[in-house]
Order: sequence, then C-alpha cells, then structure tokens
Amino acid sequence: MNSLVQNSPGETYQRHRCDVYRWAYRLLGSSHDTLDVTQDVFIKWVDQCQIRYPDNPRGWLRRVTINAALDVIRSRKRLVVHDDQAAVVRSVPGAKANAETEELRKDIAKALESLSDHQRQVLMAKVYDGETFAAIAEELDLAVSTVKTHYLRALGAVREGMRKKWNSER
Repeated sequence: MNSLVQNSPGETYQRHRCDVYRWAYRLLGSSHDTLDVTQDVFIKWVDQCQIRYPDNPRGWLRRVTINAALDVIRSRKRLVVHDDQAAVVRSVPGAKANAETEELRKDIAKALESLSDHQRQVLMAKVYDGETFAAIAEELDLAVSTVKTHYLRALGAVREGMRKKWNSER
C-alpha cells in the first residue's frame, strides 16, 4: 500500500505499534527487549520522517524492526552455565524447554541474518504475518514473481541453516 498521505508520527505509531511489537517479539521472546526495540524503531521513524517520508511505512517499519531485533540478539552475551548451575537448571521444571526455545530462537535469528533484506522481509511477512505474495509485492513495490523467488530462496537458506543442528536432535 503506497501511501500518498503522510501520517503524523503519532498516527503511524497508533496504526503500526502492534505490528512492530509482534515482529520484534517473535524474534526476541522477551517483552522487555521487545518494548526497547519498539521504542527505538519509532524514534528512528520520527528521525526518518524529518529527512524523507518513506514510500511504504509498513515495509520500512518491518525492515527496521527486524534489523533492530537482530542487533539485540547479536549483542546479548552468551550465558555460561557452570556445573553447579547446570544442576539447578535440570531441577527447575520447564527450564530445559525454555533453554531449548531460547536456543532455537537464536538459531533462527542467525539464519535470518544470512538473508538479504528483501528475503528476510518476504519470509517474515509470509511466515509470521500470513500475508499473500500479492500483498507483500505491493508493500515492497516488487513483482509477485520476484517476491516468490525471494521467499523460496529465503526458506531454503533458513532450512539449510537449521537442518544441521535441529534435524539431528529431533
């Protein structure tokens, strides 16, 4: 949806805040980090609008949100679990599942980092938001066939990146 009408930053925030939060949360899994990313994205939005209003606000917000969430994941320090801490983790119900979920989330983020911006945007829009290829094409101002190509290449790259570790464990 190429918008000829420029919304105020407040209107854009109201319209897209849930989308931005959802995109970030799916990658981060932490409300605290997600709120930080959401705030940063809208600060960048205001700055961007002072320079040039984006042709496609939702597409711009999706790209910036995904990149900001990946930056947070990259900056997180790895937790080192010592032997005495490992015993505690094993005894806490659900701790192993939470650790596996967090490990999977990091592996997905790493796989997403290897994609081009267009591939990442198309994959997120299709898989996480359930958008049609036509809607994604309109949002990104690309041909539907190009969107399908980006999707297939992104899906293949993520599957290949995840297969090595997760297929052998599952």
